[in-house]
Formats: sequence, structure tokens, C-alpha cells
Amino acid sequence: MRILTALAVAAALVLGTSAPAHAMSYSCDVTYDTSVWTGGFVASITVENTGTSAFSPWLLQIVFAGDETMSSGWSATWTQTPPSLQAANPVWAPSIMPGATSAPIGFVATYTGTYANPTGITLNGVPCTVTYI
Repeated sequence: MRILTALAVAAALVLGTSAPAHAMSYSCDVTYDTSVWTGGFVASITVENTGTSAFSPWLLQIVFAGDETMSSGWSATWTQTPPSLQAANPVWAPSIMPGATSAPIGFVATYTGTYANPTGITLNGVPCTVTYI
């Protein structure tokens, strides 16, 4: 019985002193650069992975406050389900690695009334810090 107790204590000490596993961390910064005119705008977007884990594959979701409607887009697979616009990674850039910045993606859209910046931008569901230019 003493041998089993000693083995259990030794195993607990060894297991208790093992190195902790690295936690996965997801975070992102978005630069949202627009040129706006009456009734329309063009947006150019870059995404920086500021976390420690890759976004692979990735899906950028932009939420609008108004009736913005995309007419064309580039460097991503674009879909729109109002009030959201989604950009899925292109086949030639399936990942955004930690510390890396995506190639610019963008779109042209129309709106009515007054232009407003998006109310939120997420990458794979993670809210991004956004800089509007």
C-alpha cells in the first residue's frame, strides 16, 4: 500500500510540474479606408492578425447600419445578407498568420441617405479593432 501511495504522490508531482500548454489567442486589427461620394463609396480593407493563432480559413463580416448594397468586390469571395457583408478568404490566401497582414480586399457599394461607417467588423466571429480612414 505504501508503494502505491508513493507512486501516486510521485506521479502527481511530475504531472503538476509539467509546462503549461500554450493557449490559442485570436485578435485582429482592421484598416477600413473609404472614398465616399453622394450615393456610393469604395472601401479598401486590410486585416492584421494580432493574436497568436492563424485565422485559417477566414471570414470577415462587416455589419452596416443602413441600406448599403455591394455592387462589386475584389480579392475575396463576397456575399451579402443585409445588414451584413461577408468576405471569405480567396483560394490564393487561405490564412492570415499571427503577425501578418492580409492582402488588401475591397468593394464598391451604394447607399441612400447619409453615409455611415460599419457598426462592427469581425473575423471568424472575433470582434476586430477598426481604424477608419
